[in-house]
Amino acid sequence: MSITFLLSALALVAVLALFVSIFVGGFVYVARMKRQGTEATLLGARRRRELRQG
Repeated sequence: MSITFLLSALALVAVLALFVSIFVGGFVYVARMKRQGTEATLLGARRRRELRQG
């Protein structure tokens, strides 16, 4: 196996992992929206952002 093949395979795996993480994140977001509702989800995000800022 050549180094270029290994690097190409690694790049392909990285891109596929990125796409999977985007879809999983979207799925989690939609599930949270359905379960909690839009207002509660946005309020929780605001609270976390305020706590992080200090």
